[in-house]
Amino acid sequence: MRILLSGEVFPDSFAENVGCGFQELGHDVTHTADFFKQMGYGRMGRFAEMLATLLPQVEQKAQLTLVRAAADLQPDLVLCLNQPHPNVIRKLRQEVPRARIAHWMSDALTGFFRQYNLASDYDVMFFKDQYIVDFVREKLGKKCFFPPQAANPKWHRRMPLSAADRDLYGCDMTVAGNLYWYRALLMEPFLDYDIKIWGDYSPDWMNSPVRKFYPRRYVACEEKAKAYGAAKIVFNAMHYAELLGCNLRLFEAAACGGFVIVDHRPNIHEVFEPGKEIVTFQGRDELKEKVDYYLAHEDERRSIADACHERAQRDHLYPTRLSQMLRYIFDDESTASS
Repeated sequence: MRILLSGEVFPDSFAENVGCGFQELGHDVTHTADFFKQMGYGRMGRFAEMLATLLPQVEQKAQLTLVRAAADLQPDLVLCLNQPHPNVIRKLRQEVPRARIAHWMSDALTGFFRQYNLASDYDVMFFKDQYIVDFVREKLGKKCFFPPQAANPKWHRRMPLSAADRDLYGCDMTVAGNLYWYRALLMEPFLDYDIKIWGDYSPDWMNSPVRKFYPRRYVACEEKAKAYGAAKIVFNAMHYAELLGCNLRLFEAAACGGFVIVDHRPNIHEVFEPGKEIVTFQGRDELKEKVDYYLAHEDERRSIADACHERAQRDHLYPTRLSQMLRYIFDDESTASS
């Protein structure tokens, strides 16, 4: 099939990984993003994006790059990994009336912003949180499904580590992501530990002592795999808006062979088995207790990491996930009910 993906492409981005998954399945993939997103994250790009947010007419004009790309390509499927304005989706339907148009939301509930996705005429919507799926089905009668997030086998895998890699990435505990108060407060009991937090954004207004672990270095693809694989523990503080879903870091760290400690979610057992494939915690005291225990018990740590890696590589890769989603998009209503 010809597939058009709408979303930002940068190293290890959601859009890039979804595109790789479709290509591995043998489909032709074309990427597009709105005009201002294509300008990148420089000063002008940030200013233009802010202007578009403040002026809806400017925002819609910027997003018409999606419509023009679809008109040129005439795809079989348009999958929006972002949230184009509902008017843009209407124009898209006019340009490619035979295409299926779907939306996959990778953010937690707090990422809905203006809720353009709910107001748009999609054939199918996908959310990573079962709570959102149930809510949207019940309240709005929308056709939507719950696929968990996934990992890209192209680079989310166990990587050989040189002595230099172990020196650079090796530590007691690591995480890749932005620094915010919830995550920082969970990590404050570990100020005397060897910790590395990988990411390129640490807000100046945040005066947590955890900032000392933040080198402001973005890791992606094979480099991220090395960072997860070299650390003794991959710490995963999921966003507080992850209600019945799991974040992307869980699947990527698992596929890279990391030993993952993650805060508990009610249905996390549906994707990984706590105690056997991952370790969960409920609060800071339990987190501290389990970190200390597994730092002192390397054999148990390795056994759990091995089981987690095997499960991720078997069940949680993009080609597997996308094959299921394509059945939901193109098959009858009876294809799936969850």
